[in-house]
Amino acid sequence: MNSLTANQDFRLFYNQSIYPELRHLELRRRRLLRLLGLSVLLLAGIFFLEIYLRIFVLTMALFIPVGLWLAYLLFRVKVYYDEFKPRIVGLVLDFIDNNINFGELHYETRGSLSKDQFLSGRIFTGADEFVGEDYIRGQIREMPFEACELRVREFSPSRDRLDVVFNGLFLVGDYRRQDMRGSVLLLPDAQRKYLSRSERALHLLGGRRVRENLLPEFEACYDTYATPDIRLGDVVSDDLQLAILRFRLRFQQTNRKKEIYLSIIGDKLFVALSQDRNLLEPSIWVNTVTFEVAQEFYEDLKLLFDIVLELDVMN
Repeated sequence: MNSLTANQDFRLFYNQSIYPELRHLELRRRRLLRLLGLSVLLLAGIFFLEIYLRIFVLTMALFIPVGLWLAYLLFRVKVYYDEFKPRIVGLVLDFIDNNINFGELHYETRGSLSKDQFLSGRIFTGADEFVGEDYIRGQIREMPFEACELRVREFSPSRDRLDVVFNGLFLVGDYRRQDMRGSVLLLPDAQRKYLSRSERALHLLGGRRVRENLLPEFEACYDTYATPDIRLGDVVSDDLQLAILRFRLRFQQTNRKKEIYLSIIGDKLFVALSQDRNLLEPSIWVNTVTFEVAQEFYEDLKLLFDIVLELDVMN
């Protein structure tokens, strides 16, 4: 299925399944806004009444119902936030796993990859603060995989603060082949100064910068490192390079700062897709019925999965 057909099918699925759910959630959001507005007026009235009457006992007595009402409102808002993303993500995954290349996809809102899994990809080397959510597991052809959204930071060596290491989607795949050896690391050239430790760590394993058999336009954007015992042509194929370049061009045209990182360590595959904003995160103040946000989340997941499909040639 080509990209145009897939996008058309997703638009149809959105209209039939995701849009009605978003409309339902939008009605709940508007009801919450009306309740919040009414509450503000009510609290303002109580406040001015207390000022006018100046009755201490009445003021204390009103604290209890007012406090209970505020707690109820906060609970309603929390339920809305907690239910929004799982409902939409679940529908997007239902659409994706209809493809014959995918097994059933499972989703856990609070689940996460481990810090050890993240660091074992050797793409990033620090993770003092590690927060994961929106865990997805399943199978793409013969490869089982796990993925989730991660927010990772580490302590700055020169300043008293936490620096961002990675924000975005991170995927770990398993070739389940004990005979696979070697390592390959693919890093955006624009991030070289931030990932020098990753480069040095691969050098300790015998990895070196590779420039042969790469498309010139790809080599200009990405630094590729590999150990001598890996079949680089099978990993970084022309089709994979072109797919990554198309991704970069698409988001450069819309002024988005997103990058792909990739590594294969032994028989494990690691793919990271950085994000410059949180996707499918609801707001009580903004209309949630928008095709573009659902489409972007779908396309980012599809990008990760397409990379796995491209690299499945090694399985």
